[in-house]
Amino acid sequence: MNSFHVFITFLQSVCQAAAVYCKEKGKNISKLALQYSLSNKDISSVLVGMSSVKQVEENVATATELAVLGKDEETLAEVEAILKPVKNQTWQSGTQRS
Repeated sequence: MNSFHVFITFLQSVCQAAAVYCKEKGKNISKLALQYSLSNKDISSVLVGMSSVKQVEENVATATELAVLGKDEETLAEVEAILKPVKNQTWQSGTQRS
């Protein structure tokens, strides 16, 4: 197994740990991610794919909640700590040409 696949396995396990943490705390990791993106001053545009009216309504509710209550700083800090080992990691992909 090459290092790319080893890293993908590690990345998946770290992301799974973040999802499990949120679930155990009764938090929705998708909602947390959207609130993080919307509140991050370094992100000028947030593109969110939605395939149903229900998803639109949920995302509007999430944005409204963010405006009224702010983001969940405690859960966000914990999730960021879980994801720290893979933050800003990249790997080469595609066809390499000589």
